[in-house]
Amino acid sequence: MGGEMRIQLRKMKPPPASGLLFKLVMVSTVCIFSAICLFYSVIPGSPTHDVERRQINPTRTYSVAIGTQMKVLPSWYIREGDTVKINCFTNHDLGNNRGKMDLQLVWTSLDTKTKKVLMSQRASIGIFYVLGPVTHEHQGLYTCRGDGSLPDVYVLTWHYFIWVADLSPPASIDVISHNRSQFAQGEEFTIGCQLPNDNNEWKMMRFDSWVGTITECPNQVTSDRRLSCTSRSASPWSDNLYWCENPAGDRTNALNVTPTDMIVVLETPTLPVWEGDNVTLRCLYHNRTTKKFTTKFRTVFYKDDRLKFVTNSASVTLPTVTKADEGLYKCRHPNEGLSPISWIGVKAHPDVDQKSNVLHQTPAPTLGLVH
Repeated sequence: MGGEMRIQLRKMKPPPASGLLFKLVMVSTVCIFSAICLFYSVIPGSPTHDVERRQINPTRTYSVAIGTQMKVLPSWYIREGDTVKINCFTNHDLGNNRGKMDLQLVWTSLDTKTKKVLMSQRASIGIFYVLGPVTHEHQGLYTCRGDGSLPDVYVLTWHYFIWVADLSPPASIDVISHNRSQFAQGEEFTIGCQLPNDNNEWKMMRFDSWVGTITECPNQVTSDRRLSCTSRSASPWSDNLYWCENPAGDRTNALNVTPTDMIVVLETPTLPVWEGDNVTLRCLYHNRTTKKFTTKFRTVFYKDDRLKFVTNSASVTLPTVTKADEGLYKCRHPNEGLSPISWIGVKAHPDVDQKSNVLHQTPAPTLGLVH
């Protein structure tokens, strides 16, 4: 890029797209002195416990920009003892600056709020980091960012929230207004936490994946050991992760809510189901004019990006589910495209888990971050 061309970043309304990641695409290579337009296509859905977004709030103009990205495996549901692989890299470089700066993988602990640079590597190479076996101590915000060595280069930061599921949380959380966690833009929904006692020190927290911040959910109401918060689906670029916690450090599991500007949403159980349950999936078409949902259309259902069912109705039942049914699901309307993705988790009954533990005892995982 020649001359003193300066760029200004702005968000544009994205069209439907598929995949698990945002794509940074340069729409125009020349925008005379005022702006180079950066276009973001949004994924239909995102991981329940892993938040994949980036912060775009430049406070000045810059000569060039670099987009960052993170891939995390497992990409959705993480259990204690899992090994997590993190890849932090640049996905777009307007000024060919990858070889002049380092990328940093930064961890902000959910418990202590302290930050730690886990690894730094030349951006042209990228970061490959192995975390595990994970425990609840590894929970928190993982950020892929630049090292700040090039002040005239704007680096778009990518946030990824890793939540480690608790098999026996002290309190529970769920969507109490709907049987789903995907919401069309402007829909109102209510999240509720069932608490173990009347302790009013419990608070509902919300992680905004777009800006990478944790705040208290506004206008919380406590009644009969239930803490609830009503919100309205807003930015389709941002998933929200909800949980309840108290000052002692007790927490529910996390619940992901997916706002979308798509007009097709998938209704699935918002919490893991038991092995042997019958699970019903429904594909809903949202009429933007009437604001109502309809279910009378031919529907294709997918599991893990592979065709699973084709039905003349918008619903299908998975009979007597097993762990093999666990995975990422989405549906397709014949004319209006795909829904976001949702995770269906399947858990064994406690007596089965106990027998398995007796037969397959393993040493406790080693704590700490490794790479």
